[in-house]
Amino acid sequence: MHLKLIKIREGKVRLKVPDIQYYSGDKLEPAWAPIFYNPRMSVSRDISVALIEAYSLASGRSRIRICEPLSATGVRGLRYAAEVDAVEEVVLNDRDERAYELERENASLNALEHRVSVYNRDARALLMEMAERGDKFDVVDIDPFGTPAPFVEAALTALKHGGMLCMTATDLAPLFGVYPGACLRKYSAVPLRAEFSKEVGARILAAFTVREAAKLGLAARPVYTVLTQHALRQAFLVRRNKSEARKLASQLGFARYCNRCLYRDMVRGLTCVEAKCPYCGKPLKAAGPLWTGPLWDADFSSLVEECYERRNYMSREGLKLVKAVRAEAGKPALYTTVTALVRLSRAASEPSPARVVRVVEEAGGEASLTHFDSKGVRSSLQPLELVKLLGLPLNADWRARPGGI
Repeated sequence: MHLKLIKIREGKVRLKVPDIQYYSGDKLEPAWAPIFYNPRMSVSRDISVALIEAYSLASGRSRIRICEPLSATGVRGLRYAAEVDAVEEVVLNDRDERAYELERENASLNALEHRVSVYNRDARALLMEMAERGDKFDVVDIDPFGTPAPFVEAALTALKHGGMLCMTATDLAPLFGVYPGACLRKYSAVPLRAEFSKEVGARILAAFTVREAAKLGLAARPVYTVLTQHALRQAFLVRRNKSEARKLASQLGFARYCNRCLYRDMVRGLTCVEAKCPYCGKPLKAAGPLWTGPLWDADFSSLVEECYERRNYMSREGLKLVKAVRAEAGKPALYTTVTALVRLSRAASEPSPARVVRVVEEAGGEASLTHFDSKGVRSSLQPLELVKLLGLPLNADWRARPGGI
């Protein structure tokens, strides 16, 4: 089949990619092209470049080997090779022969043949074969169309001790609670429909990876999470340490939520006992198993921001995202939104998220904005407590409760 290609530039690489408009018309749907390339995900790839450099600096590894076993056009891996000095070799792979040939052409177009190897294999078979012969990687980056779940175990086996697993999930509807049956099938977890569903989805994905690693005696610790449009990206530092794997597994648990008064919390342990809301007495809904620990390593998040800022050719949108992530690292889990706060009150309009953060901090609490939602606020206070602190008029049923809130 003849491919209709166009030439583009992304980051510091030149590429031949499918002409999306030719294949999908005005809809501009990347999935309709014979080889997948999504120009809207360039922001995610910008951040990934900074992520790889941050890993090199944090780990002290000046010579890094990377495997991207689901490469399509090869854009992500080629950017790693061209834009991160510490990257010694990138292995690209795609089982589609047309993608394989395009990856080779794009590597040649950027004179990167000496640093890029290209394979035409099944992704899992390639990773397992590499692991079997001891040819392991500092970074494995799984970037599928849909769920990364089928590839995680093979990717973990191909990592060196102290390596980093990066992965993308684009099947966000199951993770965010729209299709709970699909989430249970793919990730063995129950999601939740709430104002913080995106964070629950990220925690379900992290828990799945922690469990997959623990099966192999590996400790996979989440160090970075970022949501860009329709792609959820996570990074894990992976160590061969059974004791550490057990400790990480002990941080799996459940999120609990009251959809009446918006109370939320997280409990550790894989037995979720039914409980009632301490504020209104309604039975709590539960989601999980999920990761109850931090989604970000604060120092690593700051390093990613520094690495991004050094590259003035990358998007301002990406810079805004990494700054937002750095600011929310270490802040309380399970954000709420100003829209949700108004549901509990008789306020005529929503307060600005920035004002909510400022008021909480002035009262001595912890708070931040969140990149997951433009109206979201992380806070050490429950939503009802936030409404009271902000001086919003409570709905009558809450004012009538004995003793108030």
